[in-house]
Amino acid sequence: MKYIHIFLLSIILPATAFAVNTDPTDPPYGKKLTKLAPVQIRDRAARPDLPGMFLLELGWNTLENTPELMDMNTFGSRTVNFIYFYPVEIGRSGIYFMPGVGLGLERHKFDNDYTITQDINGEVSFDDITILDPKKSMIVTNYVDIPVEFRYYLNRDDIKRSFNFGFGAKFGYLFSSHTKIKYEEAGDNVIVKNKRPFGLNQFRYGLTGRIGYGGLTLFGYFGLSEMFESGNGPLNTDDVSGYTIGISFTGF
Repeated sequence: MKYIHIFLLSIILPATAFAVNTDPTDPPYGKKLTKLAPVQIRDRAARPDLPGMFLLELGWNTLENTPELMDMNTFGSRTVNFIYFYPVEIGRSGIYFMPGVGLGLERHKFDNDYTITQDINGEVSFDDITILDPKKSMIVTNYVDIPVEFRYYLNRDDIKRSFNFGFGAKFGYLFSSHTKIKYEEAGDNVIVKNKRPFGLNQFRYGLTGRIGYGGLTLFGYFGLSEMFESGNGPLNTDDVSGYTIGISFTGF
């Protein structure tokens, strides 16, 4: 029995000693654990709230009172307008006064084999280019525009999701104009551009209107000014004016 007690003590005592020192955080079995600092999560940068709104307008042009030699193709006559508006609400009425600035890039495509030319003496005329069998003939006019608009939003608390309509006026200054002819020669496409003033009116003005929902609207521009200066354009073009109808998209 004596030997049995000695044998049991020889097993229990070392096991007890081992159990006392099995904490992995106490040396020599491990290093003391350090408390980790809380992880900081960076907030995602918010989208900048820019003042005003940017509009892209895509439209189709129609000219009125044109002579027979200036028969135009409406679907090939397009407008791209880039406009910045700064809306100012009048009280809390939902009616906004919106002055702006923009660029108007217009193309007027001939529906026949003619173009407009200007000689060294400044005389402007129509030129028959049937011999070239042109694929495309157009006159391009580019403007700096100053639009002014009054617009009403039915839901003034959330104009991005509101039915709206507006009307106003637009004034423009012609800063560039040229004709463009595209035809084929010896199997190659040839493009000829002729940059001239062509007796075009340097200034334009007209009425504007739009109706839509949120940032998508239908717009119209109805010119009150003539396209050519009286007596300086091609024959019988003193009364030529036009209008544009299209769609617009609000960028911000």
